[in-house]
Amino acid sequence: WDKFSELATKCIIKIVEFAKRLPGFTGLTIADQITLLKAACLDILILRICTRYTPEQDTMTFSDGLTLNRTQMHNAGFGPLTDLVFTFANQLLPLEMDDTETGLLSAICLICGDRQDLEEPTKVDKLQEPLLEALKIYIRKRRPSKPHMFPKILMKITDLRSISAKGAERVITLKMEIPGSMPPLIQEMLENSEGHEPLTPSSSGNPVEHSPSTSPSSVENSGVSQSPLVQ
Repeated sequence: WDKFSELATKCIIKIVEFAKRLPGFTGLTIADQITLLKAACLDILILRICTRYTPEQDTMTFSDGLTLNRTQMHNAGFGPLTDLVFTFANQLLPLEMDDTETGLLSAICLICGDRQDLEEPTKVDKLQEPLLEALKIYIRKRRPSKPHMFPKILMKITDLRSISAKGAERVITLKMEIPGSMPPLIQEMLENSEGHEPLTPSSSGNPVEHSPSTSPSSVENSGVSQSPLVQ
């Protein structure tokens, strides 16, 4: 659990920095920035893990180089979520996505106007339009003989949302089973912004490879908001 918390916190920090570099993101209200980050964080975390899948060994490699096979991931805490994640990773393989496509898909997951509780959903939709166009153009230039690849890749967002919803439930189950405090960034992320009760124990039953790495202190000192997600 401690290792998972450490890795998840580092990934969340990278996602926040990635979001702040997306055109127009910091021009949204602070509330909308937080809503979007909460809603998409697990989507992007899962996408990032699945792009590090090695089919020959059936292993996942985390950002710090830790490599686990299916059994090890199951025993490390992923539990019933393991097969869903590995299945999704296998489904990504035929798409042969590169870092640019992964980054754009991450951005589209994040800048999404259909998230609940947004103050300015229309503004968010407008920010997403050039990202969608960029992904479409890039995919068609990279694969001129595969015109249907753009919708295939875009449809993976639906799968990501389904897995991340189950992932949030799994993290809470782990938290109840394993003692210790939950890092504030993870706690904030799990306060579900999609119209449900906060996912807390009391109420529950590469984005891109070239995205900048940061330390927690650099995020916390940026002064954007008191929320850990946009600090």
